[in-house]
Amino acid sequence: MIKGKKRVSQKRVSQVLLLMILCIFCTACQNTTQITETSSLSSSHTYLTSFPRLLSCEVKGYYGKVLDLTTPALVNLKNFEKPITMRCNHAGYWTSNIILEPIHKIRLLDRVTGGEKISLLTSRYTADDLGPESKLPRALHVALRRKNFRNSDIKNSYYAEELLYAKKNWESIIEDLLLSCKQQSDQISASCRTSIKRIERFMRQDLMQIEQQRRRSAIE
Repeated sequence: MIKGKKRVSQKRVSQVLLLMILCIFCTACQNTTQITETSSLSSSHTYLTSFPRLLSCEVKGYYGKVLDLTTPALVNLKNFEKPITMRCNHAGYWTSNIILEPIHKIRLLDRVTGGEKISLLTSRYTADDLGPESKLPRALHVALRRKNFRNSDIKNSYYAEELLYAKKNWESIIEDLLLSCKQQSDQISASCRTSIKRIERFMRQDLMQIEQQRRRSAIE
C-alpha cells in the first residue's frame, strides 16, 4: 500500500516537472519572437512622434516617392532615395521642413568637418540612435512652433523662450566641439576653428528663422 502511494506521488511530481518545463519553453519562444520582431524593425524603421500630436506629414524621397501619414507613426524610410524631405503641418502652427540624410560619421566633429549640414534635430545622434542599414534615426520627434496668438505680449514671450532654448542648445553643441578638439590636441586646429565657425553660422540661421516666424505670426 505504501509502495503504491509512492508510485502515485512520483507520477504526480513527474507531471508537475513536465508542466513546468513546457511553461518555461513556451515563455522562451515568446521572448525570442518579440526580440526578433524588434530587431527586424530597428534596421529600417523610424518611430515618428510630434508636438502637437496627430500631425499630417508628407514624406518624400529624392526621386519623387511620397508617403502621407499621421503622427505618431512607424515609418520605413529605408527604401526612400536620400535626401528625404518631411513636411508636417497643423492648424495654427508653422509647417516643418525637415531634411533627412544618412549619418555615416558618428562623431560630431568629423561630421561638421566633413561638411555635413547640422541642425538641432540631428546634432546629437550616436551609433545606437541610428538604424544599422539605413543610417537614419530610429526615433524622430517633430515639434512645430505656434503662429497664432491672442496678443503681442503672449507672442513675444513665447518666441523669447524659443530663442533662448535654441541658443542654449547651439551653445552646448559648440562646447562639445571645443571639448572634442582639446582631446585631440592642446591647441585648437584649423579644422576645429572652421567647424566651430560653421556651427555658429547654423546657429545664426536658426535664430534668424525663429525671429522671422515671430514677426510673421498673427494676432487673433
